[in-house]
Amino acid sequence: MKRLATTLLALAIPAFATTAAHAAPMVRILEYGIFATDASEEAEAKSGPLARYPLVKRTRRIPVAVGVRFGFCAEITGLPEFEGKYTLTEIVRHPVMTLPNGTESAGWNVPRMVKVVDGRAVLCGGHFLRAGHELVPGKWRFTISDSDADLIDEKFEAVRATAR
Repeated sequence: MKRLATTLLALAIPAFATTAAHAAPMVRILEYGIFATDASEEAEAKSGPLARYPLVKRTRRIPVAVGVRFGFCAEITGLPEFEGKYTLTEIVRHPVMTLPNGTESAGWNVPRMVKVVDGRAVLCGGHFLRAGHELVPGKWRFTISDSDADLIDEKFEAVRATAR
């Protein structure tokens, strides 16, 4: 009888752990490509982050030119929340560029706090090419991570702008 109870307990623990574990967040890319450069705070206040910089062109090929804003917006569901917020990590990798101070940069990692309502968040990521030193053709990669799991992995190819 003791052996039967031990066996039943051994079988019950993994089953309980499986149902109690938090499900992995789900991601849906809403938009990607080139976005307008002029922000509309009024539109964002009414409609959320997707309205702040409207999508101009859906593409993964980005012309390297000062004034180009590119990236993505995604919906993430199944997020835990603490007081309506949750922190993710944004990892950006880009072609090696020489900064004005002479150092080289190939990317950055930053925490990203997202507003969570009922387990759902909308996150927009990307880059605005502001200066000549950023105009380097090559691959750009935006990864959004939750601890050890990559939730989003968006890639773009920066190409020399063609003459019109």
